[in-house]
Amino acid sequence: MKEEAAELGTELEKTFGSEVAFKFVDVTTPDIKEYPQVASILSRVRLPLTVINGQPRFHGGLSAEMIGEAIKELQQDNG
Repeated sequence: MKEEAAELGTELEKTFGSEVAFKFVDVTTPDIKEYPQVASILSRVRLPLTVINGQPRFHGGLSAEMIGEAIKELQQDNG
């Protein structure tokens, strides 16, 4: 999963440059404590879970296309 996430991060950085910060968090490690909102819903979602701007958006798979479209929508809304 970490390798797939790294590939996704590379793809997003190519598309959005410094406008996107990508981070992989292994939910089985103490790192998840830094994300209490995410930790609280883990029992109700399928991993991987994609969180954008602190909000859970997608779960059960990684799609650069879907995630990219969601980021573009946020850019337009904030733009």
